[in-house]
Amino acid sequence: MPIRPRGRWLPGYWLRHPLLSLVVLVLGTAVFLLLGGGSAYRTHRLNTYGVRAEATLLDVHSFSRNSYVVAEFTTADGRRVVAEINDYYWNPPPQVGDAATVLYDPAAPDEIVRDVRIGNGYLMAWVGVGLGVAMGAGGGVFLSRTWSMWRENAEDWRFGRHFA
Repeated sequence: MPIRPRGRWLPGYWLRHPLLSLVVLVLGTAVFLLLGGGSAYRTHRLNTYGVRAEATLLDVHSFSRNSYVVAEFTTADGRRVVAEINDYYWNPPPQVGDAATVLYDPAAPDEIVRDVRIGNGYLMAWVGVGLGVAMGAGGGVFLSRTWSMWRENAEDWRFGRHFA
């Protein structure tokens, strides 16, 4: 008596199917490319339209990875803005009350702000785009070379045959 095949919608089948890997690869690649593109956009806006201002540090949050400072500065049109600055130069360590020169985007002065000592800031954009391209290309080559093996593995599970 032949074995009745298991359904294609059971997790055992689609977790072994290469189409799931393709979807995860496309989503992961898109995330890295979007993060890199967003970083490049913000950096381009700062480098093209950025305005320098003198800021006073109101608070310093020094954590191991998520360190930031809170600074207050006056924009070119006279508004006083309090902003969290993640792109801050930490050598020497900042103290409350220190003065710093910041570069801000006039369209979003409380969101897109950077310490001028950091530089042009394209490193994170290049890293994000580079990781996205490497992940997409490497994963695409791997999936194209092993697609049939993973597909057979899923079908073997479905029909109850031994698979490795």
